[in-house]
Amino acid sequence: MAPFVAMVLWSLDAEPRRSAAALVASVIFVTMVLGLCAQTWRRFFLLAFPLLVVAAIFATYAMLFGIVPGRAVALLLAGASWEELTGLFGMWQQKWLSFPIIGILTLYLILCFRLPLWPIFSRTMSGVVKVLLVLTVPMMVYAAQNTAELTTGITLNPAIGSLLFFGRQLPQAHDELRGTFVVKTPFHAKRVGTGEEVHILIVGESARRDSWSVYGYSRETTPYLDRLKRDKEAIFLDHAMSDANLTILAVPIMLTGMTPQEAARARGVRGNLLDLAKEGGYETNWLVNQDVGISTSMGIVADHLEYPPDFHESTFSRSALDETLLPGYRRGVDQAGRPRFIGMHVMGSHWEYYRRYPRAFQQFGSAQRIATLTSASTDRSMVGDLADAYDNSVLYTDWFLQQVIEAARRLRVPVTVTFVPDHGEASPYLDAGAAGHGGARYVAAEFQIPAFVWTNAAYRSAHPEKVAALEANASKEIRTHDVFYTVADLMGINWSGADPARSFASEHFVPDSTKEHLARGVLIKRP
Repeated sequence: MAPFVAMVLWSLDAEPRRSAAALVASVIFVTMVLGLCAQTWRRFFLLAFPLLVVAAIFATYAMLFGIVPGRAVALLLAGASWEELTGLFGMWQQKWLSFPIIGILTLYLILCFRLPLWPIFSRTMSGVVKVLLVLTVPMMVYAAQNTAELTTGITLNPAIGSLLFFGRQLPQAHDELRGTFVVKTPFHAKRVGTGEEVHILIVGESARRDSWSVYGYSRETTPYLDRLKRDKEAIFLDHAMSDANLTILAVPIMLTGMTPQEAARARGVRGNLLDLAKEGGYETNWLVNQDVGISTSMGIVADHLEYPPDFHESTFSRSALDETLLPGYRRGVDQAGRPRFIGMHVMGSHWEYYRRYPRAFQQFGSAQRIATLTSASTDRSMVGDLADAYDNSVLYTDWFLQQVIEAARRLRVPVTVTFVPDHGEASPYLDAGAAGHGGARYVAAEFQIPAFVWTNAAYRSAHPEKVAALEANASKEIRTHDVFYTVADLMGINWSGADPARSFASEHFVPDSTKEHLARGVLIKRP
């Protein structure tokens, strides 16, 4: 009963009173049902053993992380291989604790078998049971006054919560990660050419072009990229524009090639860039430090999925730093022998900015916490701190991109690294009071983004015509829906729907002249 008691005590502090009442009533009810099934104390404790194990895990998780196991854990388990799960155990610093735990459980079972066959419902116990059942009635009546709190309380029960987790959430997560909910049409794509190549795509977040020193910003926020540009090692796009100012729209546009007009009509997803890569013979890796639901909404299914656990998600999404993706990225880079596509969806400069970098990158200013983006946009005492925190996040992104490129530089096969963020970000410090992104009107900073393509010497030697086209098109307007066709072109993938006019790695590229974008999901025309 210890896990159940622990959950009741935890709920009294962490949940509404009605939820706690529903939890207590459900614990009594489950115990009574178990007793009716067992009839004797020996069978009761034996039947309770598996419940005890899962309830202990459930309660421990809830008390450690402040939430019960849910979708995030289900996605982590559903996407993890047996090797990864055993690897997590190997990282446990207190592995020695497994021995006393196994010993206690073994002792529990020995004592269970040594119990005499005493009946549970003796005359005395029958009276106790009746009292307990009577007590559950007012608890459930009280809890039922709020349906949501009643449901929450019942699912807080470690037995019921574990049953729902393993019976519903885990299978749903398994199906979600395997693209079961998205109906796609094969591209019938083929790769032109043979040989090992590695192509890397980093999907950034909330990247304001005018806050990157590589684009002329007065603060040195991108020292590594500044050097790449100076040494002409990367091709920076001068006029890259996002098609939408919301991630949930911008990333599917980028990875499926939908235009803003098609996305506004809610055209269904036919397939995505990873599908093309797999059909073309590439081994696919998808590393996510974002809401993985954006990826699964497109039916992204990779040969290797990395979705690092984040047990401290805030109101504004994940708090894990982007560097948590680097170990999985390096494994993908070093796995020689096959052509590889590695995609990463990072947090970049997502609000809250100060959460996006470690203290070592707090080069500008000293603020560690900003109240809200809205208040900062109106309170002039805050806007400077806001700009400092944002610039620090850009500095960290520059470091992250350095880790990605330098790991790729070691390879002797052709390699490309493409960086394109989902959308920009408005700054109340620099954009006349506008703040953040996702508004219903056109704000230039929300759509103007930094972007570049880095290629190694082997790729430049193998595909000089594509590198020449990238350089020729760098000064033209590039839209994020062009990324799908361009990265496929860089990988040498061809299919019936391939369109050289939409690839800025092609001499036939034609910039989009519609000037239409999605602002909060509504199709608008920029000035």
